[in-house]
Amino acid sequence: MDVILAVVCLGLLTIALLMAGVYFRIPSVVSFLVIGILAGPYALSILTDQATIETIGEIGVILLLFAIGLEFSLDKLSGAWRTVVIGGFLQLTTTIVAASGLMYFAKGLQFTEAIFFGFLVSLSSTAIVMKVLQERGEVETVSGRTLLGILIFQDLAIIPMILITPFLVGTGGTTTNSLLFQAAKVLGILAVLIVSARWIVPWILLRVTRQRNRELFIFTVAGICFAVAWLTNAAGLSYSLGAFAAGLIIGESEFSLDAVSNIIPFRDVFSAIFFISIGMLLDPSVFVTRSDIVFTLVAIILGVKVVTGSFAATVLGMPARVAIFVGLALAQIGEFSFVLANNALNTNLIGTGPYQTFLASAIITMALTPFTMNAAPVLTGLLHRIFPDRIPIENPEDKADNKSPDDLRGHLIIIGYGMTGRSVARAAEIAGIPFIAIDLDPDVVRMERKAGPVNHFIYGDATHEEILLHAGIGQARALVIAIPEHNVVPGIVHLARDLAPGCYIIVRTQHVTEVQHLLDLGADEVIPEEFGTSVQAFSTVLGKYALPEHDAALLADKIRANGNRMFTRSSHSPARADDMREPAGELNIHNLCITDRSWAEGRTLHELDAEGTRNVRILAVRRGTSMITTLQPDMKLGTGDCLVIHATGKNLEKFRSRVAGH
Repeated sequence: MDVILAVVCLGLLTIALLMAGVYFRIPSVVSFLVIGILAGPYALSILTDQATIETIGEIGVILLLFAIGLEFSLDKLSGAWRTVVIGGFLQLTTTIVAASGLMYFAKGLQFTEAIFFGFLVSLSSTAIVMKVLQERGEVETVSGRTLLGILIFQDLAIIPMILITPFLVGTGGTTTNSLLFQAAKVLGILAVLIVSARWIVPWILLRVTRQRNRELFIFTVAGICFAVAWLTNAAGLSYSLGAFAAGLIIGESEFSLDAVSNIIPFRDVFSAIFFISIGMLLDPSVFVTRSDIVFTLVAIILGVKVVTGSFAATVLGMPARVAIFVGLALAQIGEFSFVLANNALNTNLIGTGPYQTFLASAIITMALTPFTMNAAPVLTGLLHRIFPDRIPIENPEDKADNKSPDDLRGHLIIIGYGMTGRSVARAAEIAGIPFIAIDLDPDVVRMERKAGPVNHFIYGDATHEEILLHAGIGQARALVIAIPEHNVVPGIVHLARDLAPGCYIIVRTQHVTEVQHLLDLGADEVIPEEFGTSVQAFSTVLGKYALPEHDAALLADKIRANGNRMFTRSSHSPARADDMREPAGELNIHNLCITDRSWAEGRTLHELDAEGTRNVRILAVRRGTSMITTLQPDMKLGTGDCLVIHATGKNLEKFRSRVAGH
């Protein structure tokens, strides 16, 4: 098939199945596997060049492990070490022992094959579990945090598994010397990792970020990732190990969050191709010809992982409801099991038949995950009826707190730490308001981190969701956007409003013409620099032309107050439809004089009813050489009086017609 036509067909198939997956709430990983099955040589044969697909899939795996390394933080996990170390170790080891024992004694596999099968079964899908938890809103619950800790340990365990797998082949290479040589290489890589993380990479990234070029930063980060991956592969280790090491190196610097936000889109694309390539390797006929073996394996996987996961959570002191939920949530095969299985196939550790059977079983367990997680309350209730004294039912109102105790609440987020951002931060400090500042200037962030609490300052691009989530946008009371790049401000406002509907968003912008668009996107208040400058200039000119300073200041305050009404999205004073369509950029100060032919001549300000029009305000009346700024409703207008009004667009023309009597 023509390459372009194949890409078009694959794209249409992907769109159709992803849409179906969203509709039926099927994890995207499962959709990608099914897409691969249908597009592969065993079905529609849309793509048959396996070498190219596998190469791109390998890049996806590299980016997956690189992202894990970026997000891995010893400081962040130190408070949850018990869940990560104890819970993860128990779940992993008990699963390996149980699955290996079953396959060795019950199925008669060779010892190395049984151990390797235990490796494959022990890993769960971080992507699927976390996606389901996010959809359920349970990421920060006790069960969510327990699952996250165990999954982190599993992600780290893939590294020693990758190292051990070649020795399971049994080719005579597992001598003491070879093991010592392998250990020496690992220690050497660890030494390079420490030196690079401490001095080399931060020095490089600091100078790159000072150039303020996003493309340069992205390619530098990607270059570090693939360079380290290539070096480890040249040393006889895997690309995956090198990618994880590169992630750790950059993850120890202050640039990790921005690196994650830029790598994630590429990671998702290439990981999708990886799963599609795995699906292409599966022969769908396995579901028919080896259905008994496939479903037996599915039963073994589900049974072993539910028991071992629940056991690990119980040892951690989790209540029965949480323990059962954890076991059911972990009862699937993980992404990195495919990496291990593919390596084993290439080294002849497992044959094509067992590999096909494993792929079929893995896809079924992945597809069942949302349903097994939803079945947790039913299973808990069933066990309670069978063992009423051992499985107590908990009151739903007694659920554990949804957030960890270290999370900020009601804090202020400041985007841009220039003059405006720094002023807002100082005001927050004086008022005792907790704040987090986000800035793209590495020198500013580094300097402020030395001067104050490190967690108050984040280096990163606020246009990325990950940066705002890390800053706690969902729990923030207010967000101040004070960056000079006006072209990216709308995107930040829209993203922040989607992530935090209840957050009060204040935006500093340059031009009044941008106000209405930002309000429509979700900003609660917009402060245009142009407006403030114009008001200051206006009041200064009045002062220079003999208007008393008090009257000039009062007039300026009125202009500001009227402008604030235009620049604020208020729920207490709903705007008229016509007013909301009126562009705030046309808001100007005008001078309108009364003649002897004007309808307004001899009328009072109350009769003129200018106050009833949202976008028209009479600020003052100039009578002869004096300026009257204190206005009373019963004040009569005479010939020669000039109204100083603040108006916008077509409302000015309407008001002009009313004054003239047309």
